Amino acid sequence: MIDDDSKYFSLSGDIPIGGPSTWHIIDWDQRRVVSVTMDGEQDDEGIAIEHFSRLSSQLSPNVYRIYISDTGEVISTYTDPENDQTCCVHYPPVSEISVPQGITMVRRDELEELERLGPDADLVSYPPCSGASATKAVFKYHFLWQYAHMAWKEMNLWMRLPRHPNIVPFDKIVLDELEGRVVGFTSSYVPGGNLEENKSRVFKLEWLKQLIEVVDLLNLRYGIAHQDIAPRNLLVDDSTDSIKLFDFNFAARIRRFSLPGGESYVEDRNDVKGVIFTTYELITQDQSLRSVPHEEQSLEALTMEWIKHPGVKLNHPIASYQLVLQEWQELRAGNLHDVHVGDAPEAIDWPSRPQPPQKTISMKDANGQPLYMTVDNWDERRQDVRSSGGKILNWERPPQRFLDNGTRVLSSGEVLEC
Repeated sequence: MIDDDSKYFSLSGDIPIGGPSTWHIIDWDQRRVVSVTMDGEQDDEGIAIEHFSRLSSQLSPNVYRIYISDTGEVISTYTDPENDQTCCVHYPPVSEISVPQGITMVRRDELEELERLGPDADLVSYPPCSGASATKAVFKYHFLWQYAHMAWKEMNLWMRLPRHPNIVPFDKIVLDELEGRVVGFTSSYVPGGNLEENKSRVFKLEWLKQLIEVVDLLNLRYGIAHQDIAPRNLLVDDSTDSIKLFDFNFAARIRRFSLPGGESYVEDRNDVKGVIFTTYELITQDQSLRSVPHEEQSLEALTMEWIKHPGVKLNHPIASYQLVLQEWQELRAGNLHDVHVGDAPEAIDWPSRPQPPQKTISMKDANGQPLYMTVDNWDERRQDVRSSGGKILNWERPPQRFLDNGTRVLSSGEVLEC
């Protein structure tokens, strides 16, 4: 289930002088956009989110905008398409992407929701209605254009990584059911929860050594920095007694220069630092040292005595974990910041995201004269696509309470009847 703190988000708003103010709120649970209008100049989107979170379960799926009074009551609801702020993202056709050998595909409407793990991430099974014989996987996708480049990068990087016992395997490319466009991907499901959630299990020294080995592999052989090593991104496969790294949305090719399109290598997020902080957090349950910006996170802060949290279980003394980290840090000291993708013997690379069709938009210059500009059509308002007779890929789905009551839902949002 998506927790309440992560369920709502605002990407934009309109605050004219004197008001009324409108904030466009994203409901990650129902995958919809609803505009919240309030009197006056309300420059705090948190107020709009607070109102909407209280009212969202009461709104029908065809409501696009609500007008809220000063006391938080609904004055008006709007269902006309002119108030629909939802955008249709341009997804590349599968024919335009380079698919590595052995990667297979599945359609979005062939996935059944089992659990909503977070924004743009669900636990699913396929094929639907197959009971115990179904395959479980994690479906990652995007329905907002702002996340398209990062999603493209993560999918292409992950599906090109060679299989490794300490990396969660890439599963399938997911296509839409309308035109066969690429809308996301699945990764294999590893039960048991991540190390942030499952604090009762023993944190084994062997798992730390496995993590170090896979980070060296990513950095030194493949030229890839994960950049988000943390307990929440580490799973344990009980069947093999091994740790598994996942979630490559912040990963990047290790470069001396920044790259466009959702990929950014930041030396202050290097993986050696990430492993050491992660080990400290797992042993002490102290997350305060990484509560500051990455550039302010210093390994020197970890030179103090590590005090094991009473609830943490280890299979070796703390000193053994620290010794492994110290020896590894010294070994990597010479190449901590100077490993680059061009130096990696098996550097992983991938093509840029395919360009979308272009469109011509009309504007006015400073003198009020018409001005026409041709731009890439990365996204388009749903109401405009509908007006032009284009195909619309909808993402809306029933709220979580439907799943809690036993309703079965496909990843397309369609209610399933078996």
